[in-house]
Parts: sequence; C-alpha cells; structure tokens
Amino acid sequence: MGKRYLLYKICRNGDRHLLTWLTASGSEEAHLSVKLLRKNHPQLQDLVLGEGEFFEIVEESRLKSGEWEQAMQALSLRKGGLSSVVAKEGNND
Repeated sequence: MGKRYLLYKICRNGDRHLLTWLTASGSEEAHLSVKLLRKNHPQLQDLVLGEGEFFEIVEESRLKSGEWEQAMQALSLRKGGLSSVVAKEGNND
C-alpha cells in the first residue's frame, strides 16, 4: 500500500511553499517521483531550484494532527500549477 507525502519547496530565505502531494511505496520512490516530475515538466517554475533552495518531502504520518487536511484544502483552492499537473497524470493510471 502506498504512503502519502507532501512536497514542499524551501527557499533560500527559509520560506516553505507547499507544492503538491504524491503517493509512493516509500521515501526512495517519493524522491524518484520528484526527479521524474522535474525531468518531464521543466517548464514548471515550482520545480526549478535556485541557489540555496531545496525540496522537502514529508510523509503523512510525520505531520501534525490536521496538517494533511489543511494542505489538501490549500491545494484544492489553487487553479493550475503543479498540483493540477500531478492530478492529471495520476488519472492516467
């Protein structure tokens, strides 16, 4: 059974931006998913890292109570961007 993860981009100034969520069998597969997203969607600015920036992948079980639900609500309010690309790709299974 897959685990659920939130993908954040951490900026040079320390700001943490929620990008999307994903499912994977474990952390290695989650990291591979991010690499594949970057490779297959180089046009998405959210996936471009500047100097001092990095991605953070957090497994759902490591989140505070209610954090997953808050993240899903925030992502559902967005139009376009990385979340919609991931959702469209997920529907092609």
